[in-house]
Amino acid sequence: MKTRYIFDLDGTLLHGNFDESDKYFEDIYGEQAHILTENMGNYLNRYERTYPKYDFDTLSKYLSLKSGLEISPKVVKDWAYEIGNVLDFKEDELIEVLESLKSSKKSLAVLTNWFGISQIPRLERAGIIDYFDNIYTGDQMLKPHKAAYLRSAKGFNPKEVVFIGDNVDFDYIGPKSCGYDAILYDKEDIEHETIQKVKRIKEVLNIE
Repeated sequence: MKTRYIFDLDGTLLHGNFDESDKYFEDIYGEQAHILTENMGNYLNRYERTYPKYDFDTLSKYLSLKSGLEISPKVVKDWAYEIGNVLDFKEDELIEVLESLKSSKKSLAVLTNWFGISQIPRLERAGIIDYFDNIYTGDQMLKPHKAAYLRSAKGFNPKEVVFIGDNVDFDYIGPKSCGYDAILYDKEDIEHETIQKVKRIKEVLNIE
C-alpha cells in the first residue's frame, strides 16, 4: 500500500503561463532575448542533468556561457521572483485528490526542479500548500539525480512510495531506477502504452 505520494509541480499540480517570463528577458536584452527564450528549456534540462542543485551564481555563469549573453546572479534571482508571480491554473479534480489522500492519512510531498522563491508562493496562491508535509525545491536538490528521489522518500519503505509527474525522464525513469514506483501524468496520452500512467489526475486515487 502506498503511503508516501511525491508530486512534481509544473505540468502536474500547477500549469503556469510563462509569457511574462519571456517578456522579462526581452525588457533586459531586447532583440537578443530570443537566444534565451527559444533555448531556455534545453539550457535548463542540461543544467539539471549536470549539477546537483540550482544556485544563482552557478546558473548565471552557465546561462552566460551557453547563450553568450552577460547574465548576472541578480538577473537570475529577479527572474525566479518573476516566475513566482506567473498565472497558474490547476485541474478541477486536484483538490478532490489531495483531500482524499490526506483524509486517508497519506504523506504528501512536492519535488520540483526550480527555486523555492518561485514555487512556494505559487503553491500558496493556488491554495494547496497545506496539503503537503514536505516541499523539496531545486535549490536543495535536482531530479534526475538519485539523491533527490532518496531524500524526498524520507525513509519510507520503497514499496510505500510513489512518484507522480509529467516528465518521462525525471518523474518516471528517474524514480524507477532508484527502486520506487512511479506514475506518469500523461494528460495527452502520447507516451508508450507500457509506461504506467494516468490521463486524469483523479486516477491517482486508484494507485494501490
